[in-house]
Amino acid sequence: MKSGNYRTDCQESVPGYDMKCGPHAPALLWPTCFFRRDMVRVFNITHRHGVALVAVEIFVDGLNYTVELTRKVSLPPDAPRLVVISRQQNSTATELVRLCIRGVQHFTPEPHELWVVDNNSPLENVQWLTDWPELNVALNRTEPAPAEGRDLGHAQADPDGQLLWDSYANAIGLELAVRLVHPASHFFMSMHMDTLPCRAGWLSFLRSKIGDGIAAAGVRMDRTRTPEGVLHVLGYMVDFQLFTKLGLDFLPHLPWLDVGDRVTVALREAGYNVFACDNTLWEPLLAENIPASSPLRQFHVDRSFDDDGNVIFLHLGRGVRKSIGAHRRGTTADEWIRMVSERLLV
Repeated sequence: MKSGNYRTDCQESVPGYDMKCGPHAPALLWPTCFFRRDMVRVFNITHRHGVALVAVEIFVDGLNYTVELTRKVSLPPDAPRLVVISRQQNSTATELVRLCIRGVQHFTPEPHELWVVDNNSPLENVQWLTDWPELNVALNRTEPAPAEGRDLGHAQADPDGQLLWDSYANAIGLELAVRLVHPASHFFMSMHMDTLPCRAGWLSFLRSKIGDGIAAAGVRMDRTRTPEGVLHVLGYMVDFQLFTKLGLDFLPHLPWLDVGDRVTVALREAGYNVFACDNTLWEPLLAENIPASSPLRQFHVDRSFDDDGNVIFLHLGRGVRKSIGAHRRGTTADEWIRMVSERLLV
């Protein structure tokens, strides 16, 4: 039984979770069906244009985060949860996020929940997210700073302050999502806001790699911190039930492990393996296999391939920093926006 876009037929019982939904549940309870009582505190629920807006408080790494939640899509647990972390300081950053959302929705016919978790961007830059159809939005209104950065005082006023701990901020966004998605979800995928799925079937391809001892699949393997390599958090899907069972998290442990790296390390320690796509960042000659007629051949960004040699996923790299002019090497944010909007999403 459904009402609007919210499922009211909770079919799975998960100990420790607030399972208030049911065929006769009050409408105000629908968005809060699956919150962990020990992790998420709901303190206000309002409605806007028929959609529930839920204000929650979530405790992560010693700090309470105030989050405004708009949930428009709730699918069965086997639908992957795709989580994009957003930081929108200006219109360029907003366009990167907008194109990422469009890319997912354009190239992903498979059932999925798409979430955007924004990290304390100016409200005037993020309100558009709550109006986007078929999108779950979590607006974090607390500055994500590690313990050593919480007493600096300037973080809230400095528009670039979050760059001091951008890895940590990314991890906090993902940790908030971990506490908001359905606890019985089978797959959880992290995504940067400057990424773009670019071929239908990409999600099924990654999902097909999980099983038979492989617990995560991603679009890039990095070996800068460990010789065995770790899946880069810009885009990897993990078995969420195993993630939860092993008590994993996305928090960085610098200088040894960056955001999301510990997931790969811990999975291997537990006896599991991971899969990574071939990628032009570490194998630039792969670009020569892209057809000359394709706009992706000379598009100098991070390109990931499926087993048949098709480019399925793109990553600009340093998108947040490029959007505010703090990083100037390589393809620019404006060049990315033009290519994606004029050549790929047409």
